[in-house]
Amino acid sequence: MYKNINIEDQGRVRTITITTGSALNPLSIEVLNEIKNGIESSEERVVILTGSAKAFSAGANVKDFKDLTPPQAFEFARQGHDVMDYIASYSMPVIAAMHGFALGGGFELALACDIRIAKPGTVIGLPEITLGILPGFGGTQRLKALIGEARAFDMIANGRRIVASDALAMGIVNEISENYLGRAKEYARDLAEKPRLSLQLIKQLIRTRSDNMFKEEQEAFGKVFESLDSKEGVNAFLEKRKPVFTGTKR
Repeated sequence: MYKNINIEDQGRVRTITITTGSALNPLSIEVLNEIKNGIESSEERVVILTGSAKAFSAGANVKDFKDLTPPQAFEFARQGHDVMDYIASYSMPVIAAMHGFALGGGFELALACDIRIAKPGTVIGLPEITLGILPGFGGTQRLKALIGEARAFDMIANGRRIVASDALAMGIVNEISENYLGRAKEYARDLAEKPRLSLQLIKQLIRTRSDNMFKEEQEAFGKVFESLDSKEGVNAFLEKRKPVFTGTKR
C-alpha cells in the first residue's frame, strides 16, 4: 500500500517509520502524504513517527529545488504545510522518535509533533538559509513558539545545527534516550491508557491560538464530563485503585 513508510500497530499505538530507501530519508510531497494517510487511517491511535537507516529525515532532496519557479515553490510549501498542519491538529498525540539527522523539512516534521524524543547525538536544525532559501513547512513559527523569537532567529538565520543535548536544554526535545524508539513506544503506551477525551481536549487547548483561551478551557472542562472516564477517574481515586479508562460516552 505504501512505498515510503512502514506501519506497525500495537494496541492503541501506531508506529510509522519513514523508509524511503535512501539513508537520509528525504521528504517529498509523496512521502509526506503517505505519512498523513498513515495517521488518518490510525483509528485515533497515539502515533509515533520515526525514521530508518541513518536519519529521522534530513529534509527535502535539494535537487528538487534546482529549477523551481516561484509559483511551484509556493505550491510545494502549501502542500507541505497541509501535512504539518494535519499532524498538529490530529486529535491524538503524535511523538517524533528522532535519530541521526532531523534537518530542514525533517525537523519541521518533528516540530509538528507534540513530543520529541531523540537519540544522543541527533543533529537538529533548519539550515535552509545556507541554500539561499528559508524553511517552508512551518519551521519559523513552530520553532519560535517553542524557544522564543531571539533563539529561533539565531538558529534559522545562521542555519545553525545543534545536537540533541542542546535541543533538550532549549526545550525543543522532551527527552534523550539511547533506546529512543523504545522510550517513544513506552511513552505512547502510557498516553494511550489515559482518558481519550481528556487527552484530545488537552491537545486542542495547547494547540489552539485565540484571544479567549480561558473560556475555551472552561468549555472543555464541561465537555470532558460527557465521558464516563471522568466518573471512573474520580471513583478510582476515592476507592484507592488504578482507573481503567474506556473512552465511553455517557
